[in-house]
Amino acid sequence: MIQLFTILVALILGYICRIQLNNEMLNKVLNYSILLILLVMGYEFGNKSQNVASDLNNLLKIILIYVSLLLVVTYTVVYYFTKHFSWKTNALEKVSSEEKLTIFPYVKQSAKYVGYLVIGIVLGIILKHDLPYLSYIISFILLIILFIIGYQIRLQGTSLKNILINKVGILLSLLTTFSSLATGLLASFILGLKIQTGLALASGFGWYTLSGILTGGLINQQIGTAAFFIDFLREIIAIILIPVCVNKNPYPIIAYSGATALDFTLPVIKSNLGNEVVPVAISSGMLLTILVPILIPIICKIL
Repeated sequence: MIQLFTILVALILGYICRIQLNNEMLNKVLNYSILLILLVMGYEFGNKSQNVASDLNNLLKIILIYVSLLLVVTYTVVYYFTKHFSWKTNALEKVSSEEKLTIFPYVKQSAKYVGYLVIGIVLGIILKHDLPYLSYIISFILLIILFIIGYQIRLQGTSLKNILINKVGILLSLLTTFSSLATGLLASFILGLKIQTGLALASGFGWYTLSGILTGGLINQQIGTAAFFIDFLREIIAIILIPVCVNKNPYPIIAYSGATALDFTLPVIKSNLGNEVVPVAISSGMLLTILVPILIPIICKIL
């Protein structure tokens, strides 16, 4: 309970902070902190694994089932509730060469995250040496990350008022949350996981760096690794499917994009689905972004 309280306090303090901080410096601190935790997460997984092949096989099974169910359940639920919504197709834009190029830095960054996690796993398998005071160090770094996230949410220029009054965005975020939690329950029964673990794995909404870190710290490193890849693949699948949804109902794929509709998938949504759905994507993505660092600790510490 104390850990949940400190997590929420760090996020809120970051949001209400009015001290002018260097955003470029904050981005560097955030990036290096995430890379360090992913490296440590991988190390702990490799270090604690008694049978790496068996553990990786179990991990792959969890990831594949979650990725498949999240896509099917989220898309079906959101499509059913939004199939009669009006939306336009005549404003769709072609992807310019400039917009195409903006995607590659994100792909490069995502590959870097996966690389650090894999390096950590390999080092853990090879070295097999416990790291002293590891939990305290990770907890401290996590609080720094959440403070920066809270601070940067306020700096993004979209006020909470504008987000909260976008009715379609609110609906999509609620439907995404409901369908993800339903998926978590279903997957926990299929895989024989604790309900708490099943729900936590489904609550990252595509924000793979934070969901992996939170579940890894609050449950264990194996679950953290699974959460990372579940949400990482969710983001990649969304990027692949968004162009396919041109001339179709755009809301299910925006909902499936989850928190990434605010950043990584936003340029792809804009260029393929049109400007008119951008406010919806920002609203839904922002609400889910705010929810991730609140929902996962609540699930892990209260349920």
